[in-house]
Amino acid sequence: CIRDSPDIVAYMNEIVCRVAAAYCNDFRIYVVRNSNFNASMAATGMMEIWTGLILRAGSTDEIAAVVGHEIAHYTRLHSLERFRGIKKKLAAGSFFDIAVTLATGYSTPLGQLTAIMSALAFSREQETEADILGARIMANAGYDPHATYQVWDRILAEEEAAAVKREDHGMFAKTHPASEDRARYLKSWVEARYGPPDQEQVADEKLLGILNTHYMMLMQDQLATNRHGRTKELLERHYEIGVEPSLVRYFYGEMFRQRGEEGDADLAIAAYRHSIEGGMAPPEAYKQLGYLLLKKDETAAAQDSFRTYLEVNPEASDRAMIEFYLEE
Repeated sequence: CIRDSPDIVAYMNEIVCRVAAAYCNDFRIYVVRNSNFNASMAATGMMEIWTGLILRAGSTDEIAAVVGHEIAHYTRLHSLERFRGIKKKLAAGSFFDIAVTLATGYSTPLGQLTAIMSALAFSREQETEADILGARIMANAGYDPHATYQVWDRILAEEEAAAVKREDHGMFAKTHPASEDRARYLKSWVEARYGPPDQEQVADEKLLGILNTHYMMLMQDQLATNRHGRTKELLERHYEIGVEPSLVRYFYGEMFRQRGEEGDADLAIAAYRHSIEGGMAPPEAYKQLGYLLLKKDETAAAQDSFRTYLEVNPEASDRAMIEFYLEE
């Protein structure tokens, strides 16, 4: 869980309590450092929100839409029904395991494992019910209900941009409506009830504050997935919504450098330079630019970048290594 970022925790708590209203005190909220898009709610009121949701949201409203969906599960007792279903299926799985042991002489938890996996997800009917009820709940809290389908539009855009598409979406795809279907029926329901979306786009200062403050951590986690097509889509989105351009350009450089295809080194150098020109580049932009310039045998320019790196980051943990390059 995120423990050293109280502003992220406070931001998420504010959203959850505003959407939950009278149910606020029922919940214990845990923000988990994980680059994937997810949030979940247990029957006990424990809610997990992954940092990948924050990274993918285009607005606080979109986060509230996902939170509203999870709270809808809770208020409709879906989590409790799922828990009871797991207990029943575990019992059935235990009988299966006993039968296998008696027949083969080998003990295996196959039946119980199968029972757990089949019971983990909500049913399609529960998911659809939570989508609609969640839209109503978050709208009642003053959030834009159009965000309920806009967040799925973003997930679809990311999937479309993926260099490698997911061929098998796993067990949850069997019980969750497809993203396309969710976006379609939510848009139809919301527009019928609340009218068309507001055409004027207003910067979401709270979300941008969180993203700008924690962008290094969030995007480093995303880069670690090696999903370059998805990362590029996220960077384009962040530039559009107003994340600090120097930070976005730095991570364009990191993405190109990590991808390493033909011509990517030059694209990375250009991205680092654009980041630096913006005036808010992280110190690492100078270092990575220096390394790439060294590979191109532009030693003098590389050393200039290294010197600047040490000037803006005097406590750099890799100072000795950088000074070695400056001595050559």
